[in-house]
Amino acid sequence: MEKVYSNKAKNRRKSNAESPKLRDEDVPDTIDNADESLSNLDHDQISSAIDSFIDELSTDDKTTSPELPDTVDTFVKIVESNIKAYNNIQSGIRFAKITKEDELFMEAIKRLSKLKIALGEFPNSASFNTIKQVLQLAIVLIEDEFRAILQDSNAPSETITKGAEPEWYNHDDFPGYSKKNVILMNKIASVMIPAGYQYECCLAYSEIRKYELDDQIKRFEFDKVSMEDVHKSKWVSLEPDITRWVKLTNHCSRVLFVEERKLGETVFSEHLPVFTGVFINLIRGITTSLLEFPTTVAIEKPKAKRLFKFLDIYESIRDLSVAIEESDSNDVKLEEYCNLKSEISIVGDTIGEVVVNMFNDLKQTISNDNNKTTVQGAVHPLTRYVMGYIKCAFDDYHNTLEHIFRKHVENEASSNMENSSLSQQLLDVIELLDANLETKSTSYKDPSLRYIFLMNNNRFVLQLVKETNEMKQVIGDNWCRRKSSDVRNYHKSYQRETWTKLLQWLTQEGIQVHGKPSRRVLKDRFKNFNAMFDEIHKTQSTWVVSDQQLLSEMRVSINAVVSPAYRSFIGRYKSQFEGSKSIDKYIKYQPEDIESLIETLFEGTEKVETQLNGIQALSTVKQTTGAFKNLLKTYKNVGLM
Repeated sequence: MEKVYSNKAKNRRKSNAESPKLRDEDVPDTIDNADESLSNLDHDQISSAIDSFIDELSTDDKTTSPELPDTVDTFVKIVESNIKAYNNIQSGIRFAKITKEDELFMEAIKRLSKLKIALGEFPNSASFNTIKQVLQLAIVLIEDEFRAILQDSNAPSETITKGAEPEWYNHDDFPGYSKKNVILMNKIASVMIPAGYQYECCLAYSEIRKYELDDQIKRFEFDKVSMEDVHKSKWVSLEPDITRWVKLTNHCSRVLFVEERKLGETVFSEHLPVFTGVFINLIRGITTSLLEFPTTVAIEKPKAKRLFKFLDIYESIRDLSVAIEESDSNDVKLEEYCNLKSEISIVGDTIGEVVVNMFNDLKQTISNDNNKTTVQGAVHPLTRYVMGYIKCAFDDYHNTLEHIFRKHVENEASSNMENSSLSQQLLDVIELLDANLETKSTSYKDPSLRYIFLMNNNRFVLQLVKETNEMKQVIGDNWCRRKSSDVRNYHKSYQRETWTKLLQWLTQEGIQVHGKPSRRVLKDRFKNFNAMFDEIHKTQSTWVVSDQQLLSEMRVSINAVVSPAYRSFIGRYKSQFEGSKSIDKYIKYQPEDIESLIETLFEGTEKVETQLNGIQALSTVKQTTGAFKNLLKTYKNVGLM
C-alpha cells in the first residue's frame, strides 16, 4: 500500500536558530576538485588526529580561540565529500549494505559533533560555523534516510474480520522492519541524539510510527460511538461494537504496544529514557480514543444479563494498563505517563462499578421475581437462569470477578479469612434464590410435589456448584455439605408424605378379628392400596426429575420401601382370596408390577418435556453465546423476565 505523507510531516525539522539549513549547492565548489585527492588520504590517521585534538580542547583553559590544525580542515572536507556522494544515492538505500565506508561515515559524524561541541565556546569563529554547517548537512542526510527506512515497514493491510475473535494474537501482525533496517535506525539514532538533534530524531520517528499504528487501528473498522448513538441504539446493535472494541483493544495491548515498545527500545537502545517519552506520546492518543467507548456505554446502566460483555471490557482495560506498566522499565516517571495510567485506572474503576451494579441488579431481579408458573416440580427457569449466569461468570471470569469485588465492594464478611468478597456475593445470590424458591414452592398445593420441587432445584444448584471447580473453591465444602443435607431432608419429607401414607394400608394392625384374618378388612386394605397407588402413579408419572442420578436414586429408594412391604403382604394374605372369582379385583398388582410402575415415575408428560427441552441448562461454558441466549429467551417466554 502506498504511503502518502504531508509535506509538513516529511519536511518538518527543527533548525538551529543561528544557522539555516544548507542545501547541496551550498557546499563549496572546491569539494568537486578535492574528491580525488581526499580519497588517497589515510582516514584512520586523520580520525586519530581529530580525536587527539578534541581531547586537547577538553583540557585547555579555553581563554583564547585555539589554532586549528590542518587535519581539521581536511576532515571536514572528507565529510563534505561523503555527504555529496550519499546525496547522489536514492534515499532508503544509501546504507543498504552497511559497508565499512558507511560505518566510517557514521563515526565521522560523531567526531564532527564532538568537534562542534568542543569549539562551542568560540561560536563566532569561521571554523566553528563551517563545522556546524557541515554537521547540519550530515544530519539532514541521515534524518532523510531515517524517515525513508521508517516508511518502509512490512505493515499488514488486510481488514480484520468482524466476526472473528482470535483466541491468540499473532505478534507478526505488526508493522515492523527487517533486522538490518532496525540496526541501521539504531545507528542513525545513536548519531543524531548525542549530536544535539534529539528533537528531529524523535519527531521523525513519532510522525511515521503514529501513521503506521493508526493504519493498523483502521484495519478493525471500529467506528466511534457517541453518547447519543448509545442512547438511541438497542443492545443488539451495540454488541458487535463491543466485540470489535474488545478485539481492537486486546490487539493494541498484546501486540501493537508490546511490539512497538520492543522496536523502540532496540532503535533507541542507547537512549532509553528518550524513547520512554516517545512511546508514551505514541500510544497516548490511541489509548485515550479507546477509552472513550467503554465510558460511553457504561452511562446507560446496562442490565445484569450484559455482564459478560462488560467483563470482557474490564479485562481489556486491565490488559491495557499492564501494557502501559511494562513500558515503565526504566523507572521514568513522566507526567504524561502518570496521567495516562490515571486515565486508564479511572475508566477501569468505572467499568468495575458497573459490574458490581450488575450483580446487584441480578439480586434485585431474583428478589422481585414473583412469577407463579409451575413446572411439575422440575427445576424452575429462574434457577436455571441464575445458576447458568453464575456458572458462566465463574468459568471464564473467576479471577476478574474476585479482583473487582475486592476492590469495589466494602464487605465485613470479606475480612473473614473464610470468605472472599466473591464468595460472599455468590452466597448472597444463592440465599436469595433459595428464599425465592421457597416462596414459589407454596404454589404447589400437593405437599409431595412441593418437596419434589425443592429437592430438584436444590439438587440442581448443588450439582452445578460441585461441577464448577472455581465456584466450589470459593463457596467451600461446608456449604456443599449443608446443601446436600437439605436435599436429603426434602427427599425424606417427600417419602414420608407419599409412600409412608401408602404403606399404612399394608400394616398388620387391625387385620386379625377373633384371631383370624378378616376378609372384609383385607378387601378394604387392598382396595384402598390399589386406589392410592393408582392415584400416585397417575399423578407422579407426570412430575419431572431431570437429574438422572437423582431420578435413579429416588426410584431405588421408593422400591426399597414399597416392594418388600407389598411382597410380604401379598405373600401372607393372598391365600385368603384363592379360589375366589374376584381375586384380580383386590390383588390388582403383582410385586413385579409395582416395581415396574415405580420405574415410570417422574418421566413427565410430553408437554412438560417439550417445555423443559427449551430451557436446558448450559452444558459447558463454551455455549455461553448461543445456549445462554436461548436460555434467556425461554426465561422470557415463560413469563420470568
